[in-house]
Amino acid sequence: MHNNQNIEAVTKMTLQFLAEAIGQCPAGLDNNTNRDIVFALLGFQYGAVQSASYVAGLDEEDTASIAEEVVGRINGMERNTASKILALMPMLAEKQYPPIGIGGKAIIGFYNADADEEKQNAAGSLREILRQIDEG
Repeated sequence: MHNNQNIEAVTKMTLQFLAEAIGQCPAGLDNNTNRDIVFALLGFQYGAVQSASYVAGLDEEDTASIAEEVVGRINGMERNTASKILALMPMLAEKQYPPIGIGGKAIIGFYNADADEEKQNAAGSLREILRQIDEG
């Protein structure tokens, strides 16, 4: 029972955080076909879920399930589509793909922030990643 509560709490927390982070990004992000932006966005999301799951003491199976649900809901994807894309994330995490680490740190910073400005800075880290890709 306790594990189910942790799963629900992590799902809710990551959905709230990612909605805030994506809400600070340019309009039309959901229709972007630039592969670098898509992978950065999904990596950031995956990192946030992974970090929140780790803090809650969840295992890899629970983390993968939460990631599929959260990424699917946030991006309007079928669970199968989200699962296929997320299957690449552990390999990218192993290679220390920056958006994954940034997403993981951002969600912790967001929920540990005392002031609204700190929360906005943490959520705005996704916008900064996407800006750097656009400029690169």
